[in-house]
Amino acid sequence: MPDLPVDLAGAVVAALRQCRRPLLVTGLSYTRCAAGNCLLQFVERQKLPFVTTLHGKGFLPESHGNFAGVIGRARRTDVKKFTDQADLILGVGYDPIESNYEEWTRAGVAIVHIDSEAAEQGASLNLVWNEPGDLNRAIATLAAIPSTANDWSADQIHAHRTAFDRALRPPSENFVAHQALDILREILPSDGILAYDVGAHTHQIASQWRTDVARTLLATNGWSSMGYGMPAAFAAKLVHPDRAVVCVVGDGGFQMSAGELALARRLNLALPVIVLNDGWLGLMKVKQEKRNYPLSGVRLGAPPQSPAHYFGVPCRAAKNRDEFRQALVWALALGGPSVIEAFIDAEGYGSTVFD
Repeated sequence: MPDLPVDLAGAVVAALRQCRRPLLVTGLSYTRCAAGNCLLQFVERQKLPFVTTLHGKGFLPESHGNFAGVIGRARRTDVKKFTDQADLILGVGYDPIESNYEEWTRAGVAIVHIDSEAAEQGASLNLVWNEPGDLNRAIATLAAIPSTANDWSADQIHAHRTAFDRALRPPSENFVAHQALDILREILPSDGILAYDVGAHTHQIASQWRTDVARTLLATNGWSSMGYGMPAAFAAKLVHPDRAVVCVVGDGGFQMSAGELALARRLNLALPVIVLNDGWLGLMKVKQEKRNYPLSGVRLGAPPQSPAHYFGVPCRAAKNRDEFRQALVWALALGGPSVIEAFIDAEGYGSTVFD
């Protein structure tokens, strides 16, 4: 890996002085940094708002006042409306394999790409810095740069985040996914680990879930095949037996991987598997609706009553918020594996996942 070019600091200082609304974005490469904490010093000294990718969540604290959301996930248009105000993008540990810059940045906006590998050039990209180097050294360099004034205000960032959080939770008289996730976030310890499968809930969790602790949110990306959630949760529990671990899967993913519960029972892994059961392949349903296609192959049918157990793993049903809260407390105190079938309304995803 090449050494850090000596003029990185000068390039960043020049870029900061020439812009009025710089924005930081982190991603997959940043999660591998040993000097990651230094980046928060840079954020606070420069008073930068920051966004992350799905895999960058938690590596900068999402309770921080400058956190502005996750790109490309639920309510992505709200996040893009905010990021489009930026006239400088500082991509630090941002790996475009997660999401190309072209997918969410304005054409021609200045981009400083700081990573161990250069970003691919594109016709609409204005890469003012794109030299690969040692990312730990680069972050340490950023942390030492003197502050430069910009036009962002704390009130503006707060107003965006408040509206964003509200849009993620549309009113509903029924039990919906965002309600279950809020209850889970309230009960799960701050260092608890959430592993989740692929589906409509993937987008909802990425945007709605807040964590300040690195490596506590396990999700797949890329081809995003269903069936990831339970094996990831089981592995996390084996590695961290003293920490709370929870798995969230959709009913489609659960049908594909329910047999994995036999392993959880055999190993007596103390973790709940929460099945968000709405009777649909929710992600495919929303995609078809957004394109005005007739629904095809996405209805799983009315969910049956929950059984007493799956492969010997006890199961409880939850059809409202109170029942879900009670089931979650029961499951986390059980001392072994469990299943919570949360019977939710699929319509809760319609106004969040791809808007």
